[in-house]
Amino acid sequence: MDPTVLTGILSALIGGAAGELGKGAWASLTTLARRRFGRESAAVTALEQADSDKPDEIAGLLVDLAAIDPEFGKELHRWTTEAAHIIQQRRDVSNTISGEAQITGPVIQAGDIHGSVSFDRA
Repeated sequence: MDPTVLTGILSALIGGAAGELGKGAWASLTTLARRRFGRESAAVTALEQADSDKPDEIAGLLVDLAAIDPEFGKELHRWTTEAAHIIQQRRDVSNTISGEAQITGPVIQAGDIHGSVSFDRA
């Protein structure tokens, strides 16, 4: 299990990148850890008190547990694949200009844009 990939996924979920689906993915990861290691485990505590500044620490803890417990490692890998898919689905964008559209100027086709967009008409 690559801790860098897991950190990226955890960061995206903590940041709300996948909306309600992301919350569900986070809950399923917490349930997975709770089922494998019990309610009082460090992993469960870290997941329940997720701090947006520490996804790398949570990932490190989970990767360490996966190294010790191969069955958890398999389940964590499965979860990681599913969570990455959820995040990607939220980022995929499909833009279409069709029909009898008559475009007379620049067009931007994009997903979320944070910040300004301008065209230089030099």
